[in-house]
Amino acid sequence: MQIRAEPTSLKATTKTKDSLPADFSSILEDARIKNCIQGMGVAVLYKGELIFADGFGKRNDEDPFTKDTLMPIGSVTKSFTAIAIGELVAEGKMDWDTTPVNTYLPEFELKDPVLTSQLTLVDLLSHRTNLPNVFMRWFKSKESRIELIKYLRYADQPSKLTSTLNYSNTMYAVAGEAGARVAGVSYEELVKTKVFEPLGLTNSGFSQSALKQFSNYALPYDAASFEDAKKGNFIRGELDEDYLTDAPAGDIYSNVLDLVRYGRAVLKGGEVDGKQVLNKENVAEAWTGRTFSLATRRTPDFAPVQGYGLGWAIDAYKGHAKYSHNGLISGYRSSLDIYPDLDLVVAAQANVNKTVLTDNLSHYILDELLDLPRTQDWLFDVSPTKTERTYTMSEKALRGDFPEKIANRPPAHSLKEYAGEYTNLAQGDVSIVYEEREDALYFKQAAFFDSRMEHHHFELFTVVLRMSAFGSAVGVKFETGADGKVAAFTLVGPEYMDAVFKRKVAVPATAAKEE
Repeated sequence: MQIRAEPTSLKATTKTKDSLPADFSSILEDARIKNCIQGMGVAVLYKGELIFADGFGKRNDEDPFTKDTLMPIGSVTKSFTAIAIGELVAEGKMDWDTTPVNTYLPEFELKDPVLTSQLTLVDLLSHRTNLPNVFMRWFKSKESRIELIKYLRYADQPSKLTSTLNYSNTMYAVAGEAGARVAGVSYEELVKTKVFEPLGLTNSGFSQSALKQFSNYALPYDAASFEDAKKGNFIRGELDEDYLTDAPAGDIYSNVLDLVRYGRAVLKGGEVDGKQVLNKENVAEAWTGRTFSLATRRTPDFAPVQGYGLGWAIDAYKGHAKYSHNGLISGYRSSLDIYPDLDLVVAAQANVNKTVLTDNLSHYILDELLDLPRTQDWLFDVSPTKTERTYTMSEKALRGDFPEKIANRPPAHSLKEYAGEYTNLAQGDVSIVYEEREDALYFKQAAFFDSRMEHHHFELFTVVLRMSAFGSAVGVKFETGADGKVAAFTLVGPEYMDAVFKRKVAVPATAAKEE
């Protein structure tokens, strides 16, 4: 991959106020290369007119990424979930902040019954519930969403709600399932009938497996490091055909054309082509701040704080209100940014999820359209710098953060004695498998690739848990029971809040690692 020595964005461009540069496509292509993106799509809808829509790079190893290319949008899905539920609120079938969600969905119970009786849709959709990460039980699970929801009663969590955003895909799954129960249809059908069809979103649907029916979809890409990404040494992924159990949090696929159409409908308070198709009051409710995602002041370009409503981040850029959401899922990244006072919608998608260019693109566009002071070079300085930082953080996560290793402190048992089946009701089951040929232990769980465990010291082992484009090192700290046998382990890491997995059987199990 070749990178131009002189980025186009820093050259003089031919433009007038209220318009994009004449060489905007060339600028974006340079930005794609500088930010190490395999392929991306961009659409700009300004004052009701589609002033730009194009694709760049490749959607796979050979074919071009076009403005029509479909790909998963990840957590941008959350805004669709909130808007669909808003339609049920408008019909009088649900309410935002009075009726506990448990009333709509009795299967939803938490360990604290008082908290269960208090949580409303607003609490779930604004991420203020403090539910710990129960990702392991949910990802690639063969259990139904409703069965998985039943296990939430075993999760340890603080009872106090927070004003600081505590991001939870699981709580969006609960809210989506509650809406589906009330409507008497599946969650997917709820969004289809309440949002897709009324807004004319003909290029949007659910699940990565469904993308295979189309000819123009993007595959995901990742790189081991930023240096590899700069050289174009990408690792191509494949579509994830497993059903996404927390679909209301991130299972929609779309393209930039549908995203800007959707964005403008929301911008107009639910109006499409002069017809009111979404409830105006509940669209406004979704844009009402409830929690803080960033509570401290940033650069003067942005609002002093960043809030979160119901499926939407709430901010401002250089004095202009901004409502947005981005999405990261299995090698893909999307952003939808709406500036209602300017009647501007920007959608960007990339099939490399470690880039941050999609998040910053609308800032550059705003500077150009309004001829604002260029306080930062969003395309060729800020974005690649932050992208490199993302790769660095990813590499750091693979190393983990463990106490300094103490030499010559062996485990209390032979490796074979740690092998067995372990369970945590909220997190699911884990197999610790002993591989005799290697005299090694392997961590096996449905959400992750099988990973070899390394002894650290005493009863602490480390393991890198990997899935698609993500991976992180965690600690596995074993405990010995009163009978002198291995009884449990604690998963040590901020993602899992020191979840304890108890051994299912008393007799150690020996097994060969699956090839």
